[in-house]
Parts: sequence; C-alpha cells; structure tokens
Amino acid sequence: MKRLSTLSVGIALGVTLALLSMLCALTFALWPDATLDFFGAFSHGLDFGTIKSATPISPGRALYGIVGLGIVGLIAGVVYASIYNVVATGRR
Repeated sequence: MKRLSTLSVGIALGVTLALLSMLCALTFALWPDATLDFFGAFSHGLDFGTIKSATPISPGRALYGIVGLGIVGLIAGVVYASIYNVVATGRR
C-alpha cells in the first residue's frame, strides 16, 4: 500500500476542521437558536439552549476556537497518517 505523507494529511485535516469551525461560528452568529437545535439533533435530542451563552460570540473567541481546532486537526492528522503508514506497510 502507498504511504501517506504525514504532514500533508495533518495539514488537510487541520484546514478542514478550521473551515468547519469558521462555518459553525458564522452560523451561530447569524442563527444561534437554529444552530443549537441542529447540534442538539446530532446529540440525540440534548437541549443545548440551557447552556447558551448570554453574550454574543466575539471575533477573538471565534478565532481562538478556529486556530485551536486547526491545531488539533493537524496533530490528529499526523498521528492518523503515522499509524496508517505503520499498519499498511508493516514498517516505520
């Protein structure tokens, strides 16, 4: 099997998660109740309205989450590709 580039997979997953985080922040800023209802459906009906923040999301806090999730995605992608390469090829 072909080996994966660990850095490429890490960057791809990091960018993907950062984009999803931006989309989530945007939809929450525009439609907070609908966004909470949508994610409640993913969580089998949990009511996220009870944990809704009383203050609107700030650009700084949104950026913090976007960058943080991008870094988590980068690390997760590198770990995933590394494990894949070991399992698929039987060597490091």
